Amino acid sequence: MKKPFFFLLISVMCYVLYATNAFATGKILINEFLVDPPPQQVELINAGDETVEISNWYIDDNGGTTYFSIPVGSILYPNSCLVFSSEFNLNKSSPDTVRLFNNAAPPTSSAAQLIDSFSYKASSGSAVSFFRLPDGENTWATGSSSFEKFNKTRESCLIFPTDTPTKTPTASPSPSDTAPQPTSVPISYNNIFLSEVMVNPPTGEKEWVEIYNDNDFTVTLSNWYIDDIENAGGSPKSFSLTIAAKQYGVYELSSSLFNNDGDSARLLDSQKIEKDSFEYEKTEKGKTLGRNSLDNDKVCIQESSKGTVNNPCLARIIPTVTASISPTSTAKHKALATPNLKRTNNQTSSQLSSANVQNGLIPNGEVLGGFNKVQPAQSKATLPKHLSFLSLSYSLLTLASVFLRMKFNA
Repeated sequence: MKKPFFFLLISVMCYVLYATNAFATGKILINEFLVDPPPQQVELINAGDETVEISNWYIDDNGGTTYFSIPVGSILYPNSCLVFSSEFNLNKSSPDTVRLFNNAAPPTSSAAQLIDSFSYKASSGSAVSFFRLPDGENTWATGSSSFEKFNKTRESCLIFPTDTPTKTPTASPSPSDTAPQPTSVPISYNNIFLSEVMVNPPTGEKEWVEIYNDNDFTVTLSNWYIDDIENAGGSPKSFSLTIAAKQYGVYELSSSLFNNDGDSARLLDSQKIEKDSFEYEKTEKGKTLGRNSLDNDKVCIQESSKGTVNNPCLARIIPTVTASISPTSTAKHKALATPNLKRTNNQTSSQLSSANVQNGLIPNGEVLGGFNKVQPAQSKATLPKHLSFLSLSYSLLTLASVFLRMKFNA
């Protein structure tokens, strides 16, 4: 009788140990999400007591064939959050559901494993997000977004791995000694660019900045800054943003920063070290200043493409100049004056005009390069005179041919 009891006791102890390890894991939840304006954003929080890697997990709406895959290297430490910006296909004016799946299978598969979800009837409004209050609990509320911050305390919920181990290695280091240790010190990433800026927004709207992550991994820009021309007296605007690899993130300024008639836009890291910048001279209301290449800091006026690939430069139509010439006028026709253009490397006016048209840099109302020549009206008698001369010439040649033939035959 003792042996069966002993084996039962061992079995129970093993089950308890297994259950302890199995359930002492992270509790990953959707903590906040924003439907409008784009890009849509979803914040995940780890309400558990174990670190969880969420690489290749999925964020999806209610149905459809497209979904968002969380980038490789995404790690959630206990009591920390991560924010992802993309087009999650969340409906603005009709009911929908935001859903989180683990990496067992895509949402379209019958083997997909749902981790968390929240359904809503319609968007809560522009720049108004849905969030759990308190964080990680089952009570939801709406209000101004607090991404990368705890919804209750508004303190940062971001935790990042350090670049190097923080513990001193020993002769036989344990795995925990060499693993990345949590820290709240932000990383100053490279290959982060200003892609598009709304400097002169429509009436009633706010300035915003679009930032592009040209890295192959997700970055979290914690306490970075947007500023105008250096030492101009204005205060830089602080922001935090998580941007997936090769994707765009948008920061909407709470108050105006940029001048409409010439200024600079600068991106600074958490230590206020400049990471990217560009200058501009002119703007148009409701249009943005955007790049078409990351190889230089040249920008042009574009139609807004907030959170997506930039639109082409807006082509400026060159007005056609015409003149009404009186048939009886004897005055000499003068060439139309061209604007005083800045030339480089001995460019001609027409060469400079062609280059500016291709780059979309022709300002409104300016005629760049060349002019329209006005041709004098021709007399109505010109054509008959030409025909008469040709007819006479043909007759003379015919008579000469006949005369020469008669002479040789004689």
